[in-house]
Amino acid sequence: MDKNKIIGTGLTGLVGSRIVELLPQFSFENISRSTGVDITKKEIVLETIKNSSASIVLHMAAKTNVDGCEADKQFGENGEAWKINVLGTANIVEACEKTGKKLVYISTDMVFPGDKPLGETYSEEEMPNPKNWYATTKYQAERLVSAAQTPTLIIRIAYPYRANFEKKEYVRVFIDLLKNQKAIKVVEDHYFTPTFIDDIPLALDLLLKTNQTGIFHVAGKEAVSPFIVAQKIAEMFNFDSSLITKTTREEYFKNKAIRGFNLSLNNDKIEKLGISLTSFSQGLEEIKKQLV
Repeated sequence: MDKNKIIGTGLTGLVGSRIVELLPQFSFENISRSTGVDITKKEIVLETIKNSSASIVLHMAAKTNVDGCEADKQFGENGEAWKINVLGTANIVEACEKTGKKLVYISTDMVFPGDKPLGETYSEEEMPNPKNWYATTKYQAERLVSAAQTPTLIIRIAYPYRANFEKKEYVRVFIDLLKNQKAIKVVEDHYFTPTFIDDIPLALDLLLKTNQTGIFHVAGKEAVSPFIVAQKIAEMFNFDSSLITKTTREEYFKNKAIRGFNLSLNNDKIEKLGISLTSFSQGLEEIKKQLV
């Protein structure tokens, strides 16, 4: 098997496309519906992974729209969120077991309940307790990966953001709105440690080189709320901060998926391997440099 080849799902997405861009030392093979592979179809997944010379399977494909997943909850295991996030992962796991390939799975901070006081963080050793359906499906997938009879690595990330991609995540949505002098109402009581996407390829490369297995957190070093994110953007880009007003989780997410108060992740485990992760303030500086 080729140690410098990765077969992966989600390689054209927000995170995956940047991994491909920043890790030219690897060759990548894409598994997606566009290449004729539906991960919910077991036989085709097995055949595709078996026929690849890659030694590593990177699994990122998921239904990630949190509120869209919540709408699927009523359908349970027949819903799209479960089929993609859990059944799809089960198929990938089985194919990796049968071929002896290493599986790297990208998960989320939302597997935790978010009930920690501000200033405290979740470590890799703590037991997840998801509070919405998206997080439930991701945790079920984590459990399948952890139990796999093949080497596995779970990387949890949080609210990823980057400078350039066709689909805008929250940071560039806020930049665009404030740039166009649009008022925004943002949540002040939901904290997280956003992952600067450029950190993920660096972390992945290090974890593969050092042959790590288990769970690692790859998140920013700074706990922020959407309100703080918007304020920092206004400050960094000299936008009018009076356009930003506060709201609460209870009001903003009414009739939507539950979001915890503090989902902050602890990065000590991976930083001990010699990587320094980017704080949100540092990430914004880099975004400003990279924006085209």
